Amino acid sequence: MKKTEISLLICAFFTAVLLCSCNFNLSDNKYLERPDVIVRPGFFEVGGSYINTNTKSITIFRQNVHDSDTSEIERVAILFPEGVEDTADQTFHYDDKMVLAGDEYRYYLIFTDKDGKRNRTEWSTPKKLESGGAGNNSSLIYNTNNLKYVYDQDTMVIKLPTGQDFTAPGNDVITDISSYSPALVFQAGDNIQVFEIADTTYVNLRDYLPRDFLIDGCSLLGVLGQKIEKNSQDKSKYVSWTKLATVGVQNSAGNAVDTIKEKDAASDSTKIFDYSTNADNEE
Repeated sequence: MKKTEISLLICAFFTAVLLCSCNFNLSDNKYLERPDVIVRPGFFEVGGSYINTNTKSITIFRQNVHDSDTSEIERVAILFPEGVEDTADQTFHYDDKMVLAGDEYRYYLIFTDKDGKRNRTEWSTPKKLESGGAGNNSSLIYNTNNLKYVYDQDTMVIKLPTGQDFTAPGNDVITDISSYSPALVFQAGDNIQVFEIADTTYVNLRDYLPRDFLIDGCSLLGVLGQKIEKNSQDKSKYVSWTKLATVGVQNSAGNAVDTIKEKDAASDSTKIFDYSTNADNEE
């Protein structure tokens, strides 16, 4: 063997040893890097960066782990990189004020590409809100007043009892609650979507639900407040949500309706936002 070849082999061997000794912080799972979470007075600042120009949206998820790490995963907001007017800025942050005083929270994100591929991050390190926040959930969620929708399958209408309605939370924590519109959350299989509605008391589902939801069947998960903020060019910057309040559905006889299904055509609303938790890199 020539000296040159021997030298190359020795060089390759020591290079491999050196690389193996370095710590690259590789993860055992396929999740993306966890978001940054900073504790601020009365809220959490959730942020990070994105370098993929194919990113369509970034969804923020939250979990209160004060008592357990198996509590409900809550949807916080969707951020839209195309709505950022400074094209040189590839960082993002969101101020989450809809949390309980003194409780501990963690967050993860789902990055959705323009081709529909969804990849989530790892959970952030749990952090505690030391000051501020809501004293209880009533400041963060619609009061459904124990009301249930009555569903008419012939007309595809759900309605509340005459003269009664849900009540939006006050403005003690969500100071801009007047900027939020009521929205209903429906689930069809793994697909969960938010539909902003004009009137919570009387909803013609054909005006809101897409065809596949009605053909395959769907269920109502509840009601929440939704705020859409746009930039100077009328492009969406982000969508924020209040906590989800569950709402039941029954027929005129008072029996629970678990599945809403109809074979007629339905329209596609322009104010539909994804509320699903599934990701392509989920374990």
